[in-house]
Amino acid sequence: MMSSENNPDWLVKVSKSVIKHMNDDHSNSIVSTLHAQHGIKDKNAKMSKLEVNGYYTMSNNELYFIDFENTCNSLDQYKTELIRNAKRYRYYEL
Repeated sequence: MMSSENNPDWLVKVSKSVIKHMNDDHSNSIVSTLHAQHGIKDKNAKMSKLEVNGYYTMSNNELYFIDFENTCNSLDQYKTELIRNAKRYRYYEL
């Protein structure tokens, strides 16, 4: 996993808008993915930090890493991975 300081420019540039969009409009996907990957049920979980191979979710004052299937090299690839997780973990929605 790369640290944020080593994230590519494209990811640094889009991080704030992606995080805001996901938290505002797709929080159910964040919640279901956290539940599926970590067994945590928290309707208030929020995306907090992006990495090229996933993202960190804040839940109950703890950070949890959400894995992607693939490492991303562009915003389009990032969107594809977010959609893949949303579809894969839909049945874990609370």
